[in-house]
Amino acid sequence: MDPPHLPRPRALRSREDDVEAATDRPAPKRLSLSVVIPTLNDADRLAQCLEPLASATRRGIDLDVVLVDGGSTDGTLAIAERVAGRESGEQGVGGLAVQVLVAEGAGRGARLQAGARAAAGEWLLFLRPESWLDRGWDATIVVFASEERNRDRAAVFDLAPLGRTEDAVRGRRIARWRNRWLGLPDARQGFLIRRRHLSHLGGVPDLRSGESLVLARRMGTGRIALFDVAVRVDTDAQRSLWANAVKLFLFSLRIPARWLQGFGD
Repeated sequence: MDPPHLPRPRALRSREDDVEAATDRPAPKRLSLSVVIPTLNDADRLAQCLEPLASATRRGIDLDVVLVDGGSTDGTLAIAERVAGRESGEQGVGGLAVQVLVAEGAGRGARLQAGARAAAGEWLLFLRPESWLDRGWDATIVVFASEERNRDRAAVFDLAPLGRTEDAVRGRRIARWRNRWLGLPDARQGFLIRRRHLSHLGGVPDLRSGESLVLARRMGTGRIALFDVAVRVDTDAQRSLWANAVKLFLFSLRIPARWLQGFGD
């Protein structure tokens, strides 16, 4: 009986064999992602929003950041310029590519759409400046984007308002309820979508607020995934909780979003 076939011992492999094997092995595909952030008088929280993004390159993500400002008067643009590295002539924070656009007077939807047009990534993440991502956000996006079935889906992060106040706890419960049962995410949860699919949906609607609700409705039931990773929200929960609840209720009754721009955020 012939002896069983044995693998070639490691000690017998030449250096040339190793070089050839490494050359033939395809390099893992890197994810192309753009983070689009609409700003307006956000000087006190912009840097904290951008800080978690610096980990992306270590996760195999080619990341660029597009800041679209609506005409800030509080120093937001100065911070954005510094973060982008323009004052020192170097690349942006954490080695990221950061682009700063100004769309004075434009609504949030128009600013997001302008950022999407200027972005370089295959995937887009719309992120509010009062939100910052928890550790693991980048790995979660890489896994989601690598699955073929998600190419025509979107995803949002779990909303985690800062603090342990009753309003913060209630805000998180409402966000989970509206995600699970209505399929209508809060804009502060971020919104991940492939660029081509966003174009298929008609782009970001030109609204001062409520653009995420319209995008979610265009996506359709069951087409938005909810990540386990949280996005921390620096906001006054009590200030917007009830106004947003009224807006959500009216929107669920099919009241056009353009009529609801004065409610909530």
